Amino acid sequence: MHRQVLRDMPPEAELDGRPDGADLLLQRTLTRVRQEKARDARRRGRVVAMLSAVLLSAALAGGVVIGQELTREPAERVLAGGVANGARMTTTITPSEGWLRLRTVVDGVDRGEKCRLVVTDRAGRKFVAGGWVESNRGEAEGAALAGAVMVAAEDLRTISVVTVDGRVLVTSSI
Repeated sequence: MHRQVLRDMPPEAELDGRPDGADLLLQRTLTRVRQEKARDARRRGRVVAMLSAVLLSAALAGGVVIGQELTREPAERVLAGGVANGARMTTTITPSEGWLRLRTVVDGVDRGEKCRLVVTDRAGRKFVAGGWVESNRGEAEGAALAGAVMVAAEDLRTISVVTVDGRVLVTSSI
């Protein structure tokens, strides 16, 4: 019986491996599946890389915005002092951490007058932010002064132009 089965088998069954030039369907199918699987894995890798880059960019941009908000200084304020003793004052206040920058324009002060820009805090303490002697040009056009004072914005109460003999020429209140 075994001999009969062996006689009925085609001669290709006795080959070791596939014949030269032969292209078996199973091997072609497996090769194709492996190629498609590798291509799909590369595509998934590219998609994951792109999504990661987008998420990282969004997180970085969000961090920059949050950081700017946390470090942003309060906005400048402009105070216009009333007219007192013929003098007028306009001051721009730029807060920083624990101190203020001041840019002040004063007009109506007589030539030769020695003046100080005095800041008063909520506790009533007085700080000199700068001083000047009124010139001919200052008397005609107004004097511009830049100064700084170690008073926090929330503690600011008044800004005044005071002469060296103590006369208050003009005051701006917060």
